[in-house]
Amino acid sequence: MNRLLLVPGSFNPITNAHIDMARAAQEKTGAGKVYFIPAHDTYVAQKKSFIPGKIRCKLIEEATPEDMSCIPLEVNSVLPAKTYDTVTKIRESLDQDSGFCDFYICFGMDNIRTLSTWYHWRPLVEENMFVACAREGQNLCKALEDAGLAEYKEHFLEIRIPENHISSSLVRSLCEQGRFEEVKGIVPENVYEYLRRYYDGLN
Repeated sequence: MNRLLLVPGSFNPITNAHIDMARAAQEKTGAGKVYFIPAHDTYVAQKKSFIPGKIRCKLIEEATPEDMSCIPLEVNSVLPAKTYDTVTKIRESLDQDSGFCDFYICFGMDNIRTLSTWYHWRPLVEENMFVACAREGQNLCKALEDAGLAEYKEHFLEIRIPENHISSSLVRSLCEQGRFEEVKGIVPENVYEYLRRYYDGLN
């Protein structure tokens, strides 16, 4: 049975930390393929600076190895999509192309706290597996208990991620300050080159 890892997020822009996190989750699950799912532009448009979805997808495709790719489903949607609808559409498409697949969805541990408020959260949890990325002091079992989701613990795996504090917001902040040398080591080379041109244009 094929195992596929879905990694939703804004990726505004994608960083080395995103790719490292996806690789760790892939190794944990044994997934043969990783798919990044960039969010609709409305989720990132409120930022001081944001990269249009089609470009975020292009940067991901160029930055990632062959066993990682980008699905532009939400980016190409006219309206923002719900996670359950996105995963269902991807499942229907990939199952048709590759046969039945086990889906693992990777997200931050903080998402567990609000998961039961998501649209169609119960079938989302029951039909998929999840990889929760835990930082220092976070614990999967406690997070599930606090969220009232302990009965679904068999649907969740935990990976530990380092406290490197690298994030897309940090990258944007450094770029806005013109501190590009600090950005160079924390994003893929193609992303760095794009950011230099993008922020030079803004200025």
